[in-house]
Amino acid sequence: MRNRFCRWVLATAGAVLGVCGPTLAQEPASPADRRSALLAAAERGDDAVPTLRAGLTDPHVVVRRTAARLLAERGAAARTALQEAFGNDDPVVRQTAMKALIAAGPAARDEILPQAVADPDSVVRLMAVQALAAIWPRSPLHDQLLTQAAKDGEDSIRAVASRALWPFRRDVIPLRQRPDWDHEVVVVATIPLPRQGWRFKLDPKRDGHLNGWFQPAYDQADWAQIEIEQPWQKAGYDYIGVAWYRLDLDLPAAPEGTVNAVELAFGGVDECAWVWVNGTYVGQHDIGPAGWDKPFTLDITDAVAWGKPNQITVRAMNTAHAGGIWRPVQLEVLR
Repeated sequence: MRNRFCRWVLATAGAVLGVCGPTLAQEPASPADRRSALLAAAERGDDAVPTLRAGLTDPHVVVRRTAARLLAERGAAARTALQEAFGNDDPVVRQTAMKALIAAGPAARDEILPQAVADPDSVVRLMAVQALAAIWPRSPLHDQLLTQAAKDGEDSIRAVASRALWPFRRDVIPLRQRPDWDHEVVVVATIPLPRQGWRFKLDPKRDGHLNGWFQPAYDQADWAQIEIEQPWQKAGYDYIGVAWYRLDLDLPAAPEGTVNAVELAFGGVDECAWVWVNGTYVGQHDIGPAGWDKPFTLDITDAVAWGKPNQITVRAMNTAHAGGIWRPVQLEVLR
């Protein structure tokens, strides 16, 4: 008599020649046997798709995951089955199906991503948002899905979406890092930024830039006072995520003589920073967690206002441990 697995195959995908044969065994096929049968069936190539598709309904999760993986290897021939697999209750099966559908081309990708960004499993959603962030140029659908993901309950997902949606761009290389500048660079004036006098606000939704928190005229009356050159945790903020600093600073008249560049030098921001001067975006330090103790400079030559009040805004982000502007900041005039 035939075992239970053979009856399952016959009922759902037809006979599988060479996989199920007569046996005197009375026990039903084990999950290991059913998985082995799928592996054997997969050797028939695209003809195995119906059998593999039936494997998605197996009661054992390992068998279902094997079926999804083998279907993913079949590519376009298994597209319909993979779309069904994305409705499976096992998140690993859904992850496998989603990756295969994204790789199948723009049409299949754009069909699955709206479902994926709303998936109950955070790993599926994160994978979907990472795929969206890698698309360029993006369509209105992609931006809509990223905007949706930027409100996700998981911080890691919001971070990827927010970075992908980041509207500010600046690619000015600081003078001392320019490969075409072969003259000696001399710092002719240094203006340390004060430790005190900064304003501070948490941004758990990561939408401060959408609300104009970098604008010079933004009303910061409800922002807290904070000192820099220390993590914000030392100021009482037990917080992981994005927070903003603002400083109003009066600068003296411009230094005499030729000025080749003006740079804002940060001793360290834990771990990433995005900076505006007088409402002008002047650049970022965004290399991930490794950047927490790395000094960096940003060219602010075309943004600084000598002999006038200036406004400096820093958006900082940490993903673990301490956060914020924890080392000195100074303005440097280069000649």
